[in-house]
Amino acid sequence: MSLDLSKIINNIAAPVLVATPIRQSDGSISDFSIDFINKEFKEAAGYVLLDAKTFNEIIPRVTSSIPWFQMAIDTIENKSFFRETFFSPSTKAYYNIKMNYIKEDDTLIVTFINVTSEKHYYRQLKTSLITDSLTGLPNRHGFIETFDIIADTARYENSIFALLVIDIDDLKNINDSTGVNEGDNLIIRVAKLLKKFARDNIHIFRYGDDEFAIIISNLESVDSVATFTDIIYESFQIANISISGGISVFPEHSEQKNELIRFANMALHDSKKNGKNIFTTFNPNMQRELIQKLTLQTKMTSAILDSNFHLYYQPQFDITSRELRGFEALIRWEDEEIGSIPPSVFIPMAEETGLIIPIGNWVLNSAIRTLKEWQEKYNFKGIVSVNISPIQLKQENFVDTLFSILDKYKVDYNYLELEITEGVMINNMRATIEKLQSLRSMGLKVSLDDFGTGYSSLNYLQTLPLNTLKIDKTFIADITSNDGVQANITSSIIKMVENMGLETIAEGVENEEQLDLLKGFNCNIVQGFFSGKPMSLERCNAFLAGDKSALLTI
Repeated sequence: MSLDLSKIINNIAAPVLVATPIRQSDGSISDFSIDFINKEFKEAAGYVLLDAKTFNEIIPRVTSSIPWFQMAIDTIENKSFFRETFFSPSTKAYYNIKMNYIKEDDTLIVTFINVTSEKHYYRQLKTSLITDSLTGLPNRHGFIETFDIIADTARYENSIFALLVIDIDDLKNINDSTGVNEGDNLIIRVAKLLKKFARDNIHIFRYGDDEFAIIISNLESVDSVATFTDIIYESFQIANISISGGISVFPEHSEQKNELIRFANMALHDSKKNGKNIFTTFNPNMQRELIQKLTLQTKMTSAILDSNFHLYYQPQFDITSRELRGFEALIRWEDEEIGSIPPSVFIPMAEETGLIIPIGNWVLNSAIRTLKEWQEKYNFKGIVSVNISPIQLKQENFVDTLFSILDKYKVDYNYLELEITEGVMINNMRATIEKLQSLRSMGLKVSLDDFGTGYSSLNYLQTLPLNTLKIDKTFIADITSNDGVQANITSSIIKMVENMGLETIAEGVENEEQLDLLKGFNCNIVQGFFSGKPMSLERCNAFLAGDKSALLTI
C-alpha cells in the first residue's frame, strides 16, 4: 500500500480494511492478505484482529451471513454486487459494505458505512405503514405480511392454522344515525377486546373499516378453532357488541393463501346472510353457491340489456262486488339455459349488486306504459301496483325518475300504486317518510306489502303515509284452521286498519272458505289464485277485452 493511500485511509472515520489478492499459479484468487485495518474497523468487528493475516481469517469473525469473498472477487472482476447490510453486536450498529479495487496498487479497499439511523428510520416508517392509527393494531398491510409468513411456515412444518375474519354488525347504520365518532369509539372497543386474546400464536389485525382478522397458528387440531371462536363470541356477547365472523382453516380448506382469505370472507358473508351475530366456518357448498351467484349476476346484466325480463299481472278484486280493482305487476325472468328464476332468488341479488335500480326503472316504465295502453284500448279505470325496492326508493332521483315516466305516458297519478315493505324504514326514516308524503300529495297511492312478516309493523302503521295495507299470505293460509288463532289475528288487523281509514288487501286467497271469512272480517280487496293467477300481458288484454275465460284461476 502506498504512503499516500495509507494517509488517506487513516483520515477516514468509517471502518476500513485494505487487502491484497493472494493469487495462485493459474491466476485465481484464493484469499486476501490484510495490509491495513483502522481502529474503527476493529471496533465494528468487535475483535482485536492484530493476529489476523488474511481476509478469510477476519471475515467469519465479523459475520457469516454475507458472501464477502465472492463480493471481493466480483469487485475485482468489475462485476456488480448486491449491497449488503450487517449488524455489529459490539457497536450495536448496522453497516453497509462498500468495496473498491485499485488496479494500479492491486489493492482491495473494504469500507463500512454506518446506516443505523437510516435503518431505524425505515423501521419506524414501516411500522407506521403497517399500523392502524385508530386502534394501534397492525393494518391490512401488516396482515398480509404476517399471513404470508405463517402460511409458508405452516406448509413447511405441516402444521394447522386458522383465519378468522370478524365484521362489526351494522357499523354503517351506527355512523349514519349517531355519527362517525360513535362508530370510531365502537371500533376502538372491539380492538381492545380482541387485544386481550393476543398471544405468540394469536395475531390480531384491523383488516378493514369495520373488519378485523385473527390468525391462530400452531393449532393442535381443527376442533381447537371452534373452542377459541366460542370464547371470542361469548366475550362480545357479554360486552353487548354484535359481530359476525367467517373461518377458514389451513390445510383443511385450502393450502393456497388467497383461497383461505376468500373462503373466510365467504363464510363471513354467509353469517351476514343468516341473520348476523354468528360465526360460520367455510364449507365447499359456499363456493359452489358463489359460482352460481356470479353466473346469475352475469346473466342478470345480460337480461337487462337483452330485455329478458317480463311482467305478469295478478288481478285484485273487490271482495263484495267482485269487481276488478286492478293488477299487481310482477316481474318474471326466464333464462334460456337455466329456465325460470324466481324473484325470491334474483331480487335480493339485484339489490346487493345495485342492478335493482335499472331493473326497477324498467318495471316502472313497462307497467306505466301498459297502464296507459289499457286506459286507451279498454277504458280501464283500475289501479296498477308496482313493487318498489327500498334501495330504489332511497335513490335521490327516484321521484324525478318516476314523474318523468308518468309524464312521458301522460298517466293520471291516481291510477298508480307503489308497494313498499318495512325495509324502507331501516335507514333514514324521516327522509323516507317525507318522500312518501310528497308522492301521496301528488295523488299516487302507497301500499305496505307483506304486513305481519316484520318485527315492528304496528309502529310503521303510525308513521307511514299509506292508502292500503296488504296482509301477508302466511296469515291467510291458516285462517280456516280449527284453533282460530290466525283468524282472530287477521280479524283484529283488519279492524285496526279500518279504524285508521286504510284499505286492506288479503294476499294468497286460495279457496272460497278463506274468501267467506275475509268478507265477514270486512276485508276490502282479495288477491290470490282463487280469484286470479298472475297472467301474461296477452291474457290480461284478452280479459280486459271481455274474454272471461282468459282469467287464470285454481
